[in-house]
Amino acid sequence: MATHLTVGLAQIDCRLGAVEANLERHLDWIAKARERQVELLLFPELSLTGYRLLHLTSRVAMRLDESPIVESLKEASTDMSIVVGLVEESKEGFLYNSAVLLSHGEVAHVHRKLYLPTYGIFQEGRFFGQGERLDLAPINGDSLGLLVCEDLWHPHLARRLALAGGKLLAVLSAGPGRIGSGDKLESQDTWECLTRSTALVNTCWLTYCNRVGWEEGSFYAGASHIVRPDGQILMRAANFEEELLVARLDLREVDRVRWRVPLLQSHRRDIEGLK
Repeated sequence: MATHLTVGLAQIDCRLGAVEANLERHLDWIAKARERQVELLLFPELSLTGYRLLHLTSRVAMRLDESPIVESLKEASTDMSIVVGLVEESKEGFLYNSAVLLSHGEVAHVHRKLYLPTYGIFQEGRFFGQGERLDLAPINGDSLGLLVCEDLWHPHLARRLALAGGKLLAVLSAGPGRIGSGDKLESQDTWECLTRSTALVNTCWLTYCNRVGWEEGSFYAGASHIVRPDGQILMRAANFEEELLVARLDLREVDRVRWRVPLLQSHRRDIEGLK
């Protein structure tokens, strides 16, 4: 079992609906990550398709066992684990907002977004089906928990992944930016509050990979970051710029923090009353 893992967050822009062009950009960033000896590379939510797809959703959907786009990514994953965001079409024809882990030339894990926002500018519930499973993914002899954007706003998901043994949570996001009254973006403050508290109460590493760029009138500010198991931010990418954020994580830090602060060990399932 590995004790260290070199993780890369590819904070990139993408073109709405232009899957082949986005694939080429993914392959370029994978090459950059390979030069820096990244073992696990994360891309943002719907990185291969763009986010505000609406009527384009079905046109860019991919069947994982048939898509030439996925085949190209499989070939790129022989020496690196890669997580991409795409529109997945199931064998029944249902569409999902999915995070797909490719490793050793195969699709190793698929997380279908569980909570689909349909408020404000968000219309995911109109175009996607809800995921129905939560599982840990294998990564270098250890376990990885994958979540997509809105999933992180529902704390029981991260807690279940941590209780099952997950030491690293990876969140793929296409979180639109919001400008507040301070020097820092209001959206960045909100996400960092959420990621830091999630890492802290679940005593796990957390990586948050957000996209950048403009799309259909919305901007995406980036500010991808990595949070330690004690809730402190290890490093952060810039706002508004594409960047490859790389860090070598010591997974034993999770064990040390969990020994010192045994929140998961004291988790109770026997409390009756409110459901």
